[in-house]
Amino acid sequence: MLTIRLQELLNEVRGAGGELFSGIGVLVSNAPDDLPVMSLRPAIDLPNDISTTKILTEISRSTSEYHDGFHVISSDFRVLRLSVYFSPPIVHEAAAGPRVHRGGRYWAALFGSALPAVLAAGVASTHYGVAVFEGGREVQNL
Repeated sequence: MLTIRLQELLNEVRGAGGELFSGIGVLVSNAPDDLPVMSLRPAIDLPNDISTTKILTEISRSTSEYHDGFHVISSDFRVLRLSVYFSPPIVHEAAAGPRVHRGGRYWAALFGSALPAVLAAGVASTHYGVAVFEGGREVQNL
């Protein structure tokens, strides 16, 4: 299942990021051109022989110029875009529940997971761990 695989990826990245881990947001999409995103950094060519886990671990550290924003991966977990500003519309039904102490990346992933071009979204933080979203809701007990 896609959400389980995304949760595993984010847990690996969070654990491997070490003391410099700054958090990460990931969008799973096979249609990145349909997403409300804007590049925050210049595009870079990624070698095919480096795993997605390694790429995301390296860029999730505060020392990487690409640690900001979200990163877009395909449903087969290939990196498609790095460090993009993601601005989904607010999904009022998703925001109707109790407010939890979460930041902008968490809420953007939650709201963004309701977009047709987003198959799943996830975030990892040093403060609250990993959260994965699908269809405008947080997926629990993965």
